Amino acid sequence: MELKKNKAEFLNCNLAGFGHTEGYLVLDEMRPGDKLYMVREDENKHDLDAIALFYVPKHEMPKDTQLFSISLGKPKKANAQERTVEALHVGYIPGRDNTQLAQLMDFGHKDIFECVITYVDKEAHPNQQVQIRVNLLEKK
Repeated sequence: MELKKNKAEFLNCNLAGFGHTEGYLVLDEMRPGDKLYMVREDENKHDLDAIALFYVPKHEMPKDTQLFSISLGKPKKANAQERTVEALHVGYIPGRDNTQLAQLMDFGHKDIFECVITYVDKEAHPNQQVQIRVNLLEKK
């Protein structure tokens, strides 16, 4: 399945839980248009529909920072290795907004979505510092 660049807004919300992560380490470098990676946490004890969001830092992180290896999927070449990237957990899709997206991801449709930062306000309350949009990507 190949995806076009055309996209439609699926969800627009604030990044939940930002103040409970190490997101402050990358707040100064986050910009509108930066991509966040969505990872389902179906065994999350607080929310079975949890979708964690990860940011790839542009600068080296302090030694004690916990980075996670995030899968970018397999390239289209035969016998290609899965691509991964080191990323920082910065929060979640809000629980009130994640059910439908979680179901679609669970049924194998993760690749038709992208998550991007739309707004950053360093002076706002941590729950309102980063606004995100999940786009639905059009198939070719």
